[in-house]
Amino acid sequence: MKKVLLLLSAVASLSAASAQKSKMEYKIGVLSPLPVNVYQNVKLYVGSSLVEASYKYSNKVRMTLTSGFLRFQNELDKDFTNVPVMAGARYSVNNTVYFGASAGVAFFNKEASVDSRIMYSPYIGIQKGHVSADLQYINWYKFDNSNNNLALCISYTL
Repeated sequence: MKKVLLLLSAVASLSAASAQKSKMEYKIGVLSPLPVNVYQNVKLYVGSSLVEASYKYSNKVRMTLTSGFLRFQNELDKDFTNVPVMAGARYSVNNTVYFGASAGVAFFNKEASVDSRIMYSPYIGIQKGHVSADLQYINWYKFDNSNNNLALCISYTL
């Protein structure tokens, strides 16, 4: 876990130092799971959080780096967490509507039966001022073992 936090702080420092301040944007969000997959054996907790740093590549495209702290509960009522580290892109359709996707690695805590998994998350959202709402599909997998959740993410742009 210490290695993950060290990696995140190094990436954030490098991105802040190499990009112009006006082209960078930071978002902090809270996730709430949506009850659409009743057969899912691992469920996302309300209150999981995501942090996103994005760089303005063009007027419509932003390159993103996303991390966070996602809490889950499996069918045996065991709680576990993961820390995703994902890179992606976001396309703005207009000043309000956008969509995008991120992919990377999710690192799990010791209570989980795995240590890391490939993770991806496509999303669509709307933004009004500094507040945005995203509908996110969160999935991690490794070979034949996968998990998917649909969540609503409410975030604030700093």
